[in-house]
Amino acid sequence: MKKFIILLLVLIPGLVLFASCSKEQNSGDIPGQTYKPSENNSDADSVQTNNTEAVAIELKVIKPSDMPETKKIESIDGKGLENYDTNETTPDIFFKSASKIRSAILANDGKIYFGNEDCEFYAVDIASKQTLWTYKTDVPVQSIPVFADGKIIFNAGNSLYILDAFDGHEIHKITYPAKSTFRVSDEPYAFNDSYVSVSDGVAYFASLDGDIVAVDIEKGNIVWTFEHMIQGEVASGVNLRNGKLYYTDGVGSLCCIDIQTQQMIFQSQIGEMGFEPMYISDGKVYIGGRSCKVYCIDAETGDVIWSSYSADSTTWFSGGCVSVGDALYVCVSDEHTVDVFNKNTGEFLRQYPVKLNAYTMPVLNGDNLIVAATDVYNFNKSYIMEFDTKGNTKLWEAPISDAVLSSPAVYQGVLYCGSDSGVVYSIDLH
Repeated sequence: MKKFIILLLVLIPGLVLFASCSKEQNSGDIPGQTYKPSENNSDADSVQTNNTEAVAIELKVIKPSDMPETKKIESIDGKGLENYDTNETTPDIFFKSASKIRSAILANDGKIYFGNEDCEFYAVDIASKQTLWTYKTDVPVQSIPVFADGKIIFNAGNSLYILDAFDGHEIHKITYPAKSTFRVSDEPYAFNDSYVSVSDGVAYFASLDGDIVAVDIEKGNIVWTFEHMIQGEVASGVNLRNGKLYYTDGVGSLCCIDIQTQQMIFQSQIGEMGFEPMYISDGKVYIGGRSCKVYCIDAETGDVIWSSYSADSTTWFSGGCVSVGDALYVCVSDEHTVDVFNKNTGEFLRQYPVKLNAYTMPVLNGDNLIVAATDVYNFNKSYIMEFDTKGNTKLWEAPISDAVLSSPAVYQGVLYCGSDSGVVYSIDLH
């Protein structure tokens, strides 16, 4: 009987993968301009969305046993920066909203955009620091807004919001009839909604039960959906590259869907994932999570090129990553560090200490790395800091008596980040 149960446990995940299906809901060409994605989608290509007859694609399932040997960090002696006195700067209070800001900050065309926990979405003029408009959502906004074709687009819960960037009026609100109304996590330090990607007039987002939804942003109708038989969050967001969608599902697999055929191309089973954005660069997907590893995966085949433990196998990669040259910078939670790897080989290079838990997505100021770290146990202290990645030195740090769990943005030499007090802080980087 025990052998039979074990056999079932092995077979069920594979059967479920093949039970996934797509649903075509509307037809016709989809107009729109190509959206230039942000850094975590930096090499996404134009997406063709004209309807074509679906063709069969052989699903490639990558199992953990198929992965290359993990590159475990044995020692970090001499590999990191010492905790030393550095230049301190005081951030300015740029704007005060009514509630916690947990969405990422979007800066575009002289404005910043963000959502808060009071179900409000703001547009603020940078020059005057005045509110241009606000929009009321159904649930708190904890995702990453994007700008495309004069529109602000973001998802919250099971709804996709498409707003006019100029005056904030609602162009479309599309609510997907998901089986679940629960958010990804009740943990107070995590992104609680997957984020949207937009290209060629189509927005792609994940509902709370893990279904992938494609929406025509001009017409406001659902073009197609990809339905998962097992409900599960898509915590990493939906990412675009070369006509393919990438996301992690509720059982810890990196999934890849062809948007022409709405068929799963591969599903790399890499274990339990954290609530963090993935990063795509040079044909590779980089993502980490609670498995205490960061993975480098071939974006075409789904094969794991390398994976690595953190220095402390009890921690998890928490805030996403970004690269400069051949170096990959990954935010780490309990170690209070940014770990640096060779992004092609997985070789561990060094660590940057950041004092607290690095849960937000890092951003670049040229080749310099900017990281926000927060005390996620007391939520009363944060540090924002900038590292020179060429000289491997810390340029400055800004202590804040506040929690910063809003991914920052750099715009025209100024850093903007939200906080749990509802304040948007700014720091002049010149």
